[in-house]
Amino acid sequence: MRLPVAPPVGGIDTAAQAPETLSASDAFGEFRHAFDAGRYQAAAPYARRVLQLAEAEAKTPVDEEVQVALMNLAMTQYLMGDYVGAEASYSRAIETVKSSGRPLHARLARAYAGLAATYHEGKRHDLAVENFQQAVALTRRHEGLLTEAQVPLLEKYIDSLTELGRLPEALQGYKYILRIATRKYGETSPALAPTLERIGRWYTQVGLYDQARRTFRRAIELVEAGEGQKSPKLIGPLTALAACNRRQLIDPDQELFTVPDAERTTLYHDPAMGPPATVSPQTLVSEGERALLRAADIAEERTEPSPVQVADVRTQVGDWYQSRGMAERALPNYQKAWLAASRVTQQHEGKPIVEALFGAPVLLQIVRPEGWDRFAARPPEQVETRNVVVEFTVKADGFADRVKVIDDSGDARRAQKTAEALHTARYRPRMENGSPVATTGISFTQPWILLLPEVEDGKSSPAPTKQDSAS
Repeated sequence: MRLPVAPPVGGIDTAAQAPETLSASDAFGEFRHAFDAGRYQAAAPYARRVLQLAEAEAKTPVDEEVQVALMNLAMTQYLMGDYVGAEASYSRAIETVKSSGRPLHARLARAYAGLAATYHEGKRHDLAVENFQQAVALTRRHEGLLTEAQVPLLEKYIDSLTELGRLPEALQGYKYILRIATRKYGETSPALAPTLERIGRWYTQVGLYDQARRTFRRAIELVEAGEGQKSPKLIGPLTALAACNRRQLIDPDQELFTVPDAERTTLYHDPAMGPPATVSPQTLVSEGERALLRAADIAEERTEPSPVQVADVRTQVGDWYQSRGMAERALPNYQKAWLAASRVTQQHEGKPIVEALFGAPVLLQIVRPEGWDRFAARPPEQVETRNVVVEFTVKADGFADRVKVIDDSGDARRAQKTAEALHTARYRPRMENGSPVATTGISFTQPWILLLPEVEDGKSSPAPTKQDSAS
């Protein structure tokens, strides 16, 4: 399934119409020409015209041609970012297919998958989960239990479950993806490494760092056993291992898990990977640094090194040192990355690789001001978000300087705390001709989640948060 594209500047024109004189074949031809060229907004009026003609010529409202036309329109709306339109079209397609008397499971699965993806992109994850479940069930019924066709569905399904905090269910989804890969490649194949890496990155994302490390190590061991110590397939899990350690080192929630949590261990522990381990910050630093430097060596020592891969890995090495306040060690790695990227002609998101990496300062980490999310667990109707906006210069060494408050959100104390937090920030600096340079006019917005005045004054009866209960 293609990823949605951003709507064009000025919004989505859902009122555009194709000429009413167009025949069905001509309208479909115009639709396919625009759709195949990625011009989805231009394709939409023709998709609507095809649907209009299909409905006019259909013997019943659920004819095959109507179903196909609805699916084409829905996909076009989804890809152009018109999620309201896509929701309506996919919902109608589902009802049309189901009412046809001989519903095609494959088409119904695609319709549910499209509706689920629409909800997913619209951040309506509860609805996304329901429809992903329908799509997956239909796909398994139509194509079998352990088929690769499910994987894109499962990955978005897992993402929605994660957003909802339903982590055990999300983990079960990844275990199913691993079963699919294991069935295809075998239990000891290096080809399992990418799947294990994705699972490990998910563990990292949700703060399950020990499980993540053990998953990355398993991926590394499989590749080493099957392809040797210098296999390029090691670069992914090695850099992911370093990213895991780096994130754990700066995670303010880590202090919550200094005492073993029996329930947490039971839910997420995989006995096949051995017992959970306790590691010191020094161990995390040493392991992460070794993993990154090894990945960089592998990338550069290949028979035909990929400049894109070298630029990517050396940038990550630079970011590792920069995050630790070691600008002098970060710089030579950034320079190697810049040199490699400058030789690349391909683009990333419409920009040359060198510009994407070094065209503007990149925030690597910051210690958020204490108390900014104190009321995050409160019901939405009891809180409001106010933003403090500051402007500053990112120096050539990646540190913030000359911090100026642009919007204090109505409270000077919040503004002061936000400005002070900027002194903990570490940026990858902008580079010109291979050298880091200062960048002025950089903006940073810090949200503050606050109780509404009527709640704070006791005019309503808010449900206590965990913090409230403990105080």
